[in-house]
Amino acid sequence: MRLGAVLSLALAALACDEKPHESTVTMERSQSVQGPATQPGAATAVTATVASASPAPPKPKRALCGGKLDAEGRALPTKKPIGRRAAPDAAELPAEPSFTGFTWVNFWAAWCVPCKEEIPRLLGFQEKLRAQGVSFRVMFVSLDDDERQLVNFLGSQPAGGLRSTYWLHEGKEREDWLLGAGVDKDPDLPQHLLVDAKGKVRCRVRGAIEDSDFAGLSSLLTKTE
Repeated sequence: MRLGAVLSLALAALACDEKPHESTVTMERSQSVQGPATQPGAATAVTATVASASPAPPKPKRALCGGKLDAEGRALPTKKPIGRRAAPDAAELPAEPSFTGFTWVNFWAAWCVPCKEEIPRLLGFQEKLRAQGVSFRVMFVSLDDDERQLVNFLGSQPAGGLRSTYWLHEGKEREDWLLGAGVDKDPDLPQHLLVDAKGKVRCRVRGAIEDSDFAGLSSLLTKTE
């Protein structure tokens, strides 16, 4: 074979070896530099993360009793029978409830966790409002079915806690009293009534009372006094 032909074949072989090598380098560079920036959905994922990190808008503060007292409603059925229970070493409440100033009627039960959590809060409201010169008291009315559970709870309370309560026995006594007060015979607990000195209902509140409710209640009652 001639020398020229041999050289031509050698150069052709070298050219074939170089093409795949160049293609591989180009592909790897494309993947490492361009790949992450061009992945579909990348911008959407970042946007979703930023959106989820944004703080939720604060809940608007509720105005207890709508910020004002309702017109006089029905009177509480004070002449209807109502039970009482007290811790072993605590004094019993009067057999017939009476009203002077404002009375906050709290329907509760020893099995109701939110009810038990708000009892110290309501007693604190009573103490602070009286210190402001407002005639105010809390009247607790238990809707417990289990008398033993109720008495055990009262007995476990500290000296300044809830040691005695009115108690509506399950059945006709409870239904008659609640319906007379304009409350459902099987109400969700806790539930509250604000009653004036005439024993007339002026406000209804469903659900637990919070610390933030005190300012509104104080403003409402001091304006009315």
